[in-house]
Amino acid sequence: MDIASITYYSISPRVLHLLASVHQQLGQVQARHLQNPPPGTAKTYRVSAVQATLAIEGSILDHRPIAEFADDHAASTKGPEALEAVNTHRLYEQLGSLDPFSEQDLRLAHGTLMHGLAVDAGHYRSGPIEVFYGDPQPLRTAPAKGLPVAVQELLRTIEEDDFPPLLSSCLLHFGLVYLRPFTAGNGRLARLWQRVLLARHWPVFAYLPVEAFIQRAEPAYHAALEYADRRGDAVGFVTYALERIEEALTELLAERDPVSTSTERVAAFLLHRQRAGQGEQPFRRKEYMDFHPWLSTATATRDLKEAAHAGQLQANGSGRSAAYATLHAR
Repeated sequence: MDIASITYYSISPRVLHLLASVHQQLGQVQARHLQNPPPGTAKTYRVSAVQATLAIEGSILDHRPIAEFADDHAASTKGPEALEAVNTHRLYEQLGSLDPFSEQDLRLAHGTLMHGLAVDAGHYRSGPIEVFYGDPQPLRTAPAKGLPVAVQELLRTIEEDDFPPLLSSCLLHFGLVYLRPFTAGNGRLARLWQRVLLARHWPVFAYLPVEAFIQRAEPAYHAALEYADRRGDAVGFVTYALERIEEALTELLAERDPVSTSTERVAAFLLHRQRAGQGEQPFRRKEYMDFHPWLSTATATRDLKEAAHAGQLQANGSGRSAAYATLHAR
């Protein structure tokens, strides 16, 4: 198994555009303090991700039972679909402790994912497997010979390459699907392993339900994987995966500001200035709106007036020319 051919991709203008767009969005995520899910929504995001990744594999469970199974410790006794949901929830809870480049962690993750569902959970398959991408006829047969070495080489190649992590994560996803190290669960593990790698660089991916956007364009997902497999060039799949990430980030950024009170918004802005070494310098409303670009002029003005009235800020002047400073800077 030639890992260099599995991870090969050509560069296209579309990929370059998507890279620039996604990096810009990730900068906005950081500026808006969306690295972590807004309060009370962490479970909702995980339920969406779990439901979608299982639906891609043929599960018919909708969001409600998936959500119930997250808190029902006896759900694993209610049949294989319930057990799939429970196992997947458990694995997503462990995401922060997983090393995307650890072959041992990969096998342990598969053991959690397929616990009670496969007799060889956590162990590489010992025989060949037919490779399907949605069509009734297999594309090829994946051998088992040399599989442990191939997986280790894939993880090492991804760890040591100098490509942007966004690209590397897509190649890791495709490489695991291509190798199919296990008898079952390869697709959902590959999607989660891409998430593990991305979350190492951008915490927002620990909860962003990219899988839900893959499910919305599921036929194209299988087609992109098959095309990359046939052609020996993963650029089509990289493009597809980056488009889904871009869509997920676009929806996240379109949501209303999770910092819902003026006091919290002002506090976040002042903390940002302090960290930037500007805590003692006066500022104007425009700088506040640059930090909170989704606020209207009226809301920004009201925030700053309330902060001044509460003694959090000192105001000099009025309107757009007003200058504000922290109280201790007088």
